[in-house]
Amino acid sequence: SETVTSTNSSTFNNKNAGTGKTVTVNSITLADGTNGGLAANYSISTGQTTTANVTTKALTVSGITASNKVYDSTTNATTVLSFSGLIGSETINNTNSSTFDNKNIGTGKTVTVNSLTLVDGSNGGLASNYSISSGQTTTANVSARPLTVSNISASNKSYDGTTAVTLDTSNVSYNGLVSGDDFSGSFSGVFANENIGTGRVVNITSSYSGDDIGNYSITNQNTHFANITIGNPTISGLSNQEKTFTSSSYTLTGTPSISGLPIVYSSSDNSIATVNSTTGEVTFVNVGTVTISANILSTLNYNSATSSYTLEINLNTTNINNITSNVVNSSASSGSSSSLSSTSLSSTLNSFLSKNFNLRTISIQNGGSIKAKIVVIEDNADANVDAIYNENTVGNKITRDFKDEEEKEKFDEPGEVIDEKTFILKISPLKVLIELSLKSAKDLKCVALIILFIGST
Repeated sequence: SETVTSTNSSTFNNKNAGTGKTVTVNSITLADGTNGGLAANYSISTGQTTTANVTTKALTVSGITASNKVYDSTTNATTVLSFSGLIGSETINNTNSSTFDNKNIGTGKTVTVNSLTLVDGSNGGLASNYSISSGQTTTANVSARPLTVSNISASNKSYDGTTAVTLDTSNVSYNGLVSGDDFSGSFSGVFANENIGTGRVVNITSSYSGDDIGNYSITNQNTHFANITIGNPTISGLSNQEKTFTSSSYTLTGTPSISGLPIVYSSSDNSIATVNSTTGEVTFVNVGTVTISANILSTLNYNSATSSYTLEINLNTTNINNITSNVVNSSASSGSSSSLSSTSLSSTLNSFLSKNFNLRTISIQNGGSIKAKIVVIEDNADANVDAIYNENTVGNKITRDFKDEEEKEKFDEPGEVIDEKTFILKISPLKVLIELSLKSAKDLKCVALIILFIGST
């Protein structure tokens, strides 16, 4: 039942981690045991073998840093790790995959090590002998990406009185934009002023939209250059006019093709018609034909322009035969008193005079004529159109003769003028009296109202 003990020295076949590795007994020293067992009484050889495992040594991360970066539309991050737990002077390298929490710019953004692979180092440091877990975090910054806008051009134009300009953005360049990002631009421009010139500055205003615009530091294209050439305006809206003295004026204005340009109006003969140089209002002076011109005066920015129209002014054409008793009755009522006093006659006259018979300033030439209707108004009776009264002009004088004695007697005999109103119309070269007269006719117990018209026969 003797026993002996031993001490021995054994080694793995190498130092590296592994399973089922060969272990060899290199030396054995016996020692006294129990029950009288003496080491001196025994001997043993060495070289025995067995197997065992060598596990990897777990490392810890003693330091982690992540690099700041410029926005690149990804969450990729670069981290540098240092380890503790290495044996001796051994070193270990690593590769890792790290990401920011999202792709957008920001400061102090979280960076996470998602995977970590050890790589052989120096001084015998083998990656296979060590292990480490991932999930370490740190922080870093993502800064805005520079983006430069260019290649916006502006079109030349002729002067139009505005600073408006047409931009061409078909070739716009966004230098620095990451493909696939949600980013677009909108651009408008104006010339620095409206005046003509070569290489005029065009100021460009930019705006941007899209989910990713906040991740860029944008350098705008603020200017471009284009030419403004001299303008060549035209005038439209004028047409030939034919007028009579049923009116004394009218306004016809031209429209400049370049908005806002002033138009100056003139008449070729102010003795026939005058025109307001600013408003284009034409005032009749005499019968005849005149040319009304509209002019745009040239400046450094635009050339002159001229347009014109012909105005023909004729005598009034009055169809005297259209005056009927119905017309007279609708214009004034007969006197209401039982006898034709001066008061009732005056009232009747005033009633007529208050009506607009459309008398206008006109011109009468040699050979022209005056027509009148003699309207007989009896007391408490309807007005009656009694006769037509004609007068002809001879040698710039108007005759006062009736066509026959019967008409003259009705008007002149018997009786006297009870009330009378005379219109003096400016005629060149002749003044013509337009008379509206009430006369009594004693025997007829009536009054006669002469309504005169000047016009062509």
